[in-house]
Amino acid sequence: MKLHCRTFRGLTAGRRGGSPSRFASVRRLVSLLAGAFLILAACGGNTPASSSSNPSSSRETLVLWHNGSFAATTTKLLTQAFERSHPGVTFDLVAQPSGDYFAALQAALISGKGPDLVNLWPAQYLTRFEPNLVNIDPYISSALLSKVSGESYFAKNGSLPAGTYGVPFENQFYNGFYNKALFAKAHIASPPRDWSQLTSDCGKLRSAGAIPVVYGAQSGSGEFNPVYEWSYLLAGVYPLSSWNGLLNGRISYASSPIVNQLSRWHGMAAAGCTNSNALTNKVAANEFTSGKAAMIFKGSWDAGSFYQAMGAKVGAMLPPYSTSPMSGIIEETGEGYGVPTSAPHRAMAIKFLEFILSPQGQKIIATSGQTPVLPGYKATNPLQQSLLSMASSASFHVYPMFDNLMQAPVESVAARLLDQVLVGQISPRQAATEIAGAESNLPTSARNVNYHLGG
Repeated sequence: MKLHCRTFRGLTAGRRGGSPSRFASVRRLVSLLAGAFLILAACGGNTPASSSSNPSSSRETLVLWHNGSFAATTTKLLTQAFERSHPGVTFDLVAQPSGDYFAALQAALISGKGPDLVNLWPAQYLTRFEPNLVNIDPYISSALLSKVSGESYFAKNGSLPAGTYGVPFENQFYNGFYNKALFAKAHIASPPRDWSQLTSDCGKLRSAGAIPVVYGAQSGSGEFNPVYEWSYLLAGVYPLSSWNGLLNGRISYASSPIVNQLSRWHGMAAAGCTNSNALTNKVAANEFTSGKAAMIFKGSWDAGSFYQAMGAKVGAMLPPYSTSPMSGIIEETGEGYGVPTSAPHRAMAIKFLEFILSPQGQKIIATSGQTPVLPGYKATNPLQQSLLSMASSASFHVYPMFDNLMQAPVESVAARLLDQVLVGQISPRQAATEIAGAESNLPTSARNVNYHLGG
């Protein structure tokens, strides 16, 4: 029987009429108070039960781990909006050190003491964590997941029905940026599209007093990440349909086309096209935004900060690593979030994944300067929209991020050696041979991969 608090109001209201005796009045008062106490207790007990069944009024703190800092505003904007729409829910955003992130994540998941939400990268970065992540297929419709750009790279064996373990929160590109004002000063009408144009433009930019291409990092060791350009070096010589052959060993990383590409890349630095301190420079981005450097090769996640600093003077470009005009553009869902099976607040964490894919979530992603992952939403950042336009153009072929597909031991060797190739500390052939050796040392099971690239 459900009791209503209005019953208590009726009992305590009293009634008009004659005057009963003193003892009768006392007995009636005791009886009324006792009944009122029981009903009040029932009403008080009913209220918390009712609120606890409503997730929007529960008190929950979701711990979210991110790989590196929260310099980008996307996650902050999404979590803040979710908090507003779910009173009582708060987020504890934990920035884990990038160098140890995946090791720390694996240890936490295996121990069952992980957070509620974890930052995930797609494809081979995800595989090792799948046993300890919630399969979201029962919670988010397959019709919606199938529309999400790059969602298959967050699924088991690239198949959504086999199990989906993360929701991406941004579409990403590997690309370059160029300073339009410096290009105009050097009398260059548009960014280079091939090796020959790059060499020519470097000479013109040096004559105009600019560093043609700047390398380095903003903090830490200063060493740049070469895998962003690695994808373009491969796209310049192999069609997408051949990429799986590199992953399973049918095409060697020490092949002549790859060695030749690495030689041209080193030649760019040897000809003075880059800064001489590429391995130690800690302020590369500042040198670009301040107008000292004409080009920088990074990724679309920098579009927001670059556009804020430079406005209409900055444009998006592609690394021109091809003997003919570069026709490949590297686009893939960059990062996402998943829910550990041990998450203390699993239900609410899954609701946050649903929120990312909601119209409100996609608009927040666009507002943050990143690219939404569902069709029908435009990027608000002109640089992002420029890249989207290239990717949708018939003039370009879309490739995924090759480092996301490489087996971890092979990717580790490539990331360690490639930047040394650029500055001449190791020969292109030696680096290519060592990368090929790492691939050949993989167990057969690790080489038996097929991402269904190119159809």
